Amino acid sequence: MEKVKKHSPLLIVGLLLLGVCMRMPITSIPSVVAEIAQTFKVPTTSLGILTTIPLLCFGLLSSVVSMTAQRIGNELTLTVAMVLMFIGSYLRIINYSLLMVGTVMVGMAITCINVLLPAIVTDKFPDRMGSVTGMYNTAMTLFAAIGAYAITPIAHHSSWQTAVIIISAIALITAVVWLPNLKYNERAGAGDEATAGTNMWKKRNAWWLLLFFGFQCFVFYSVVAWLPTIAKTAGLSGDQASMIAGLLQLFALPFAFAVPVLAAKMTNRQPIMLAAGIASMLGAVMMFFSVNSFAYFCVVALLLGAGSTTTFVLAMTLFGLKTKSAADTRNLSGMVQSIGYLIAALGPVIVGNLNAQTHNWAASVVVIFVAAFLFTVFGMLAERHQYI
Repeated sequence: MEKVKKHSPLLIVGLLLLGVCMRMPITSIPSVVAEIAQTFKVPTTSLGILTTIPLLCFGLLSSVVSMTAQRIGNELTLTVAMVLMFIGSYLRIINYSLLMVGTVMVGMAITCINVLLPAIVTDKFPDRMGSVTGMYNTAMTLFAAIGAYAITPIAHHSSWQTAVIIISAIALITAVVWLPNLKYNERAGAGDEATAGTNMWKKRNAWWLLLFFGFQCFVFYSVVAWLPTIAKTAGLSGDQASMIAGLLQLFALPFAFAVPVLAAKMTNRQPIMLAAGIASMLGAVMMFFSVNSFAYFCVVALLLGAGSTTTFVLAMTLFGLKTKSAADTRNLSGMVQSIGYLIAALGPVIVGNLNAQTHNWAASVVVIFVAAFLFTVFGMLAERHQYI
């Protein structure tokens, strides 16, 4: 592992703010799609793509981000990303066309954060990877929940545009706080293998990690998209179903911080992989039964929230723990998230289409269960060796 490098005194604050911006700009929007559709005079169904666009950006651009950061440096890439997020987020309030353009820009910016945060942590805090990763993952999870909840009352008291402007302002603040880190920006020189890193596409263990990441994201985004609807189909009210969606994020908070810290102290994380897989599979089995009980679905939310968050933050931590340099961390992160998020993007589509074809949730839940089983298997395989 590389020695600790000098960094800005605002680096930790910057990392936390980047964590805030990792999900909130996209997870907040589904709560106000009806208001957005009414403002732009388009069908609500046409706005389902707003959650798909960022996932496609994550998948298609993760490797591009890794190569770009190799050329211009991690810190500079993140600075450009936050300016891009600010502009893109603000554009979403102007008209329907700019809503789509702005969403693409936000997706591009978040892709940069997804790929480069593990590399920054590996580079600057090699002896504190678990705790620092836990901190920004906690910020990500907490503000994803706050954003999803708070945007509705803000929209009711003012407008959805006001809420999006607030999100845009947070991106701008993050960009300003991040600026001092440009002083410590490093880029790869010609033939500089240490800075360029290893070609992860040729590493079998990296592929196991990719499949683990892809299928755990498949489960997470399928559950986020359809758990409230499944709960309503079972007989819960709209308010109760919305609360279940919020609890899914709330229950995830302890795991967002604890899992990276625990993983950093272990040389083999197969027990964590297995526990997360079992929790996710149990949650899927419980969704198979249409039980009209709020308490029942609270348990479902707990199991799925714990399982999906554990696997996601574990993957983000493993990018650093399974590599020996920041360049390798960046390359592994870019490779895994590229195809991984393309697998994830299929989840909500497949699960929703199966429900439309069969007029029940049985087949959809079976697919979620199988995906949970697969990520458990691939995670166990990825943990057979300490390093990629």
